[in-house]
Amino acid sequence: MRLEFDEGTLLVRDAPDTVPHVEWDDRVEEYRTQAYRYRTLREWAGDWSDGDDQATLSDGFTHTVEDTARNYPDLALTPTLQIEPRDYQQAALDAWRDHDRQGTVVLPTGSGKTFLGLQAIADAGVSALVVTPTIDLMNQWHATLTNAFGEQLPDGVGVLGGGSHEITDLTVTTYDSAYRYIDEYGDQFGLLVADEVHHLPAPTYLQIPEMTIAPYRLGLTATYERADGNHDRLEDRMGPVVYREAVDDLAGDFLSEYETIQMSVELTAEERTEYDEEYQLYRDYVDSHDFDLWKEQGYQEFLKRTSYDPQGRRALIAKQRAERIARTAAKKLDTLDTLLKRHHDDRVIVFTANNDFAYDISQEFILPCITHQTDTDERTEILERFRTGEYSMLATSQVLDEGIDVPAANVGIILSGSASKRQYAQRLGRILRPTDDRQPARLYEIITADTMESYVSQRRRQGVAT
Repeated sequence: MRLEFDEGTLLVRDAPDTVPHVEWDDRVEEYRTQAYRYRTLREWAGDWSDGDDQATLSDGFTHTVEDTARNYPDLALTPTLQIEPRDYQQAALDAWRDHDRQGTVVLPTGSGKTFLGLQAIADAGVSALVVTPTIDLMNQWHATLTNAFGEQLPDGVGVLGGGSHEITDLTVTTYDSAYRYIDEYGDQFGLLVADEVHHLPAPTYLQIPEMTIAPYRLGLTATYERADGNHDRLEDRMGPVVYREAVDDLAGDFLSEYETIQMSVELTAEERTEYDEEYQLYRDYVDSHDFDLWKEQGYQEFLKRTSYDPQGRRALIAKQRAERIARTAAKKLDTLDTLLKRHHDDRVIVFTANNDFAYDISQEFILPCITHQTDTDERTEILERFRTGEYSMLATSQVLDEGIDVPAANVGIILSGSASKRQYAQRLGRILRPTDDRQPARLYEIITADTMESYVSQRRRQGVAT
């Protein structure tokens, strides 16, 4: 039996009929399967780690298994800085090893998932591909990997994405770039590390683990579960959740102590009249069609109808207007002013739901602002000034919710956001990195009373800190 890597798949030549997970390909008159079945096939055939071997297969016959699919090298790396892992980091690494170096680790933001990734790369001893959701995270990983292993790699740490196309034995990339090229490079890495692995179940991104033969796989995230339930797809492609810690398990010892404070404000009389009119128009339409808007399918059906139903379109506009009134309520800004004065000696991040509101806050309160529109150099400069204390406050939309290493923040103020538990947990994680003064972190939510925001806040807070 011969295994060949072929554009993101495995050709299984001269295979017995008992070989699992394969389908007959009439074009080549051989069996074919997805590349991620590589390890399963080698385990079925015998010792998958030794290259060519004689193996007694499950059909009772002895066959020669020729493995030409593997094109990844062994890689002996030792982190330059020998830092003792925290107890939970060591426990997570041990759990991953115990699950044959396949699976996902769920740890709160700020608890050292990247450090765990470095330990896994050193432990696996093979070439590795690190996949990240954004260019900013890719650059952060590249800097970290270079500091940890760069001197041991003759060709350095490779980069695939952001205008770079350099593949080395240790390469970092984005989900978008990996999706484009994984059929070409899927045989060149023995370890796949997926940072923010909850992104992976998207239909296109799921091809990344499917089209690589990597026998070792590590997923990292603070928020594993997805609203659409598609996180269930990860177990087959990446392995199960092998270790999990919640925010409250680590707060105090490894993360900052924290408290969440919800503050409620009222609409002005004029805002209330306009809000009620718009909201009622929206609700009347939804109720007449019996949409379940808290389920993704129900909301998608609502949006679909708005594309061809004029009344539905007006209902959508009414919903957006009502949300904007609640989001930008005048008394919210008064409360924000009070909080910024109260925390003038702290490092404060003000979170909003969209770019326009973030820019409005930036202009009103003279705060530096980071959104998806902020270019990389400017973003880097703002975060560096925030780290050194030159800037003590900044406003942002959703770009800092995930992954970006925000230094030294200890106060978060949510002016608006989605119902996503993931977004809430990530925003909480922005302020939980431990600091020398060990002061408790605070996360404020400013909610407009008797509006949709009350329900949104309730849903996103459920179960996050337990």
